[in-house]
Amino acid sequence: MVGDHDLDILFPDREVTVRDPDTDQPVTLTLREFRFREGLEATALARPLIAALAALVPTGAGPAEAGEGEGPDALAVESALAAHAALWLELVARACGRDASWLARLGDADGRALSEAMWAANGGFFLRRVVARVAASRQGASPSRSTACSTPSSAPATAAATATSASA
Repeated sequence: MVGDHDLDILFPDREVTVRDPDTDQPVTLTLREFRFREGLEATALARPLIAALAALVPTGAGPAEAGEGEGPDALAVESALAAHAALWLELVARACGRDASWLARLGDADGRALSEAMWAANGGFFLRRVVARVAASRQGASPSRSTACSTPSSAPATAAATATSASA
């Protein structure tokens, strides 16, 4: 049986209905989970916000615990978003395909609903980057350094190993 959490993983995009600030009519927006390329672009854009969120992680928590159990409270996260309001609006705009200036004019309740939908759709995106940044800083590495592993390549092929026939 598929549970609600399983459906959230399979279909992370979220819809939210807000009131158009120009017409006062209801508008349904779809907050998309960042796709790969969007995520790459959003990562570069979101660095200051990711750093602010990483700073909220308790210093005693290990990297595995940074995404589980006790974390920053909602008010601390909201404060980090407020400190980077223009950046947050740009990220939300990218996720829903609307202009950031249009989003900025939404009513408070609609803006909060939009932010909650953004977190539901892209919370994993932010969490993965915050955890990576916290882990890198605890290891003394620069958070911008690549953490990609390198797999040793196989031994070079020899003529005897690559011959496919006696005439080759």
